[in-house]
Amino acid sequence: MNNQLTKAEREHLARIKSLPCAVCGAGGESEAHHIEQHKQYLCIPLCESCHRSNFNGIHGQARIWKVLKKTEQSCLNDTLAKLFNY
Repeated sequence: MNNQLTKAEREHLARIKSLPCAVCGAGGESEAHHIEQHKQYLCIPLCESCHRSNFNGIHGQARIWKVLKKTEQSCLNDTLAKLFNY
């Protein structure tokens, strides 16, 4: 498997990272969370807390996700709507 990103993939990831967090709405540069590994177009923007923290993060207890009733799929839907101005 070739792990090199294409120009289009790099540009897409840059756009994802420029969006606010798909869970809590925090502004600033986001991290790209891959819903499925190595699938560059299945990414959502997450702040550090919603991505990696033990309490709120998707890779931790995901408490804020549960409180706000968010899923990776619902966040992907919202992200695509923002990217394509829907």
